[in-house]
Amino acid sequence: MKVLCASYNIHFGIGQDGQYDLGRIVDTVRDADIIAMQEVIQGWPAAQYADQAAEIAEALNFHYVYGSTFDVDASETGADGTVHNRRRRFGNMVASRWPIRTSRTLPLPHNALPHAFDLQRCAVEAVVAVPGRDVRVYSAHTSHVAPGQRMPQVEALLEMIGSAPAQGKAWDHEYDMFQVQGLERCSIPDSAILMGDLNFSPQEPEYPVMCGEVTPFVGRQPRADQLLDAWVLAGNDEKVGDSFNEPQHPGYRIDHCLLTHDLVDAVTKAWLDSAAKGSDHYPLFVELNL
Repeated sequence: MKVLCASYNIHFGIGQDGQYDLGRIVDTVRDADIIAMQEVIQGWPAAQYADQAAEIAEALNFHYVYGSTFDVDASETGADGTVHNRRRRFGNMVASRWPIRTSRTLPLPHNALPHAFDLQRCAVEAVVAVPGRDVRVYSAHTSHVAPGQRMPQVEALLEMIGSAPAQGKAWDHEYDMFQVQGLERCSIPDSAILMGDLNFSPQEPEYPVMCGEVTPFVGRQPRADQLLDAWVLAGNDEKVGDSFNEPQHPGYRIDHCLLTHDLVDAVTKAWLDSAAKGSDHYPLFVELNL
């Protein structure tokens, strides 16, 4: 079965022209079946306090989950003393043509920086009920600052993906209690797809930690506990591709789709849509035969 995946850092819905327009974000990924998005916000005044995840999913008529570890108070108290609760969130979402059977939001390590801006990052895990099989999908966003900030996050992502089949169930065993009555217990599949703005290119030190070292005889060799780059599996040059609209960083492929080893033969195509202007990133599309 052909499944089209897309990864898109949407930059809060602000495009290269400086205009806020979620509609063109939606139009860009409308043909995809599974979408991972980053820099999705809720409750921010610049976006009219929109719940962007809900708006995008409604426009696509998709299932979705949203997760944020940047979650701060934005509530207001009216003149009569009534508290109007509002949270301001910055996070990731997974949207899917098919139901999302279970989900977790996994915080990534954060080292405080006294003199530079950074924020708490996360990965959103979703078990997607692709017809005929379940697949784990992650939408992740690592630090933009430096390899020293990202390396613990990369290591945490690998550990999360590797341990999820044993640790990721919403509940264990059968138990007819009110909270789960009528729900089908979901096992966690081995197959996993990690998508997102990982903020490193193949030329940077995080990439071999995630995708294996280059050996002099057989090229890049990922270990069993590492991941495979769908861009390369589709026949593209590892060093080619530009996913970030930044003139001082040409050829900066920092948005990725990485796969577990059982999906090595699933990739049929991968491309970046450099015509998309709805964000400071370009969306990555990967076609899989699942």
